Amino acid sequence: MKRLTIFALFSLFFSACTDEEERIPAYVRVEPFTVNAIGGTGWQKITEGWVYVNDRFLGGYTLPALVPVLDEGEGDILVFPGVKENGLLQTPGLYPFLARHEGKVMLTPGQTTILQPVTQYLPEAVFPWTVDRTTFNSTTVVLQDRDGDPATTFELVTNGAFDGRSVKLAVDTAHIVNEIVTEVVGNLPNTGDRPVWLELHYRNNLPFELWLLGTDSNGSNEQAQPVYQFATSENWNKIYINLTEFLVALQKSNHRLFFRVTLQKNINGQFDQLNGEALLDNMRLVHF
Repeated sequence: MKRLTIFALFSLFFSACTDEEERIPAYVRVEPFTVNAIGGTGWQKITEGWVYVNDRFLGGYTLPALVPVLDEGEGDILVFPGVKENGLLQTPGLYPFLARHEGKVMLTPGQTTILQPVTQYLPEAVFPWTVDRTTFNSTTVVLQDRDGDPATTFELVTNGAFDGRSVKLAVDTAHIVNEIVTEVVGNLPNTGDRPVWLELHYRNNLPFELWLLGTDSNGSNEQAQPVYQFATSENWNKIYINLTEFLVALQKSNHRLFFRVTLQKNINGQFDQLNGEALLDNMRLVHF
């Protein structure tokens, strides 16, 4: 009798579950972000959106994305802009300097609502260099030659530039190294509690390196941290590099960005290419 009772209860529960009507979600199609800032959307590479509806986290999505929502009627929606940190597909993350999109959305089961999220830099974001200087369209730029070879000084070029003028670092078999540094930036946060990022556009037909240099307040005791090795990119690309951990490691007062382009030999001691170049543009440091 006991067995029969348990079986009957189980059957009743199972029958109730199968008879329950499956809910039909509403859908929100989240379009890529519009950016209200100098350079607009074309200067950015916001690839992800983290979506909340009515204070419930629905997930992180590669944009554009169709997001199912099990709510009805008018709802509150938040979308946080995200980027590939250090250019890695495996590390999409919220970009801390861009504001979230806040709005309302009408949710109707079985129907799709299109959302065009909008963002801009947060007012507390700090840019050590003015935009006109880091787009290299100003009469003064933030870069200096480093390698001491006059034949490999950086050039400001319009041919093939991202927009206006770009920086060109060229090498060949007679001059295989081209090194430049930025001017000194003082008082960047170096305790890890405030993030520091570099935004950069680049195009290159050979790999090149980014290092972070640090010195004491009087300019002495320079130390270096390797930051990033750029693979070749046939077209202009945008990258967001998190410098926070490198600043913490150096524990210095003043800093420079250091770029090195080198024409490498293969294992047989031969050059695979006789010349190469890297182009840089829109070099933007930002922190809180």
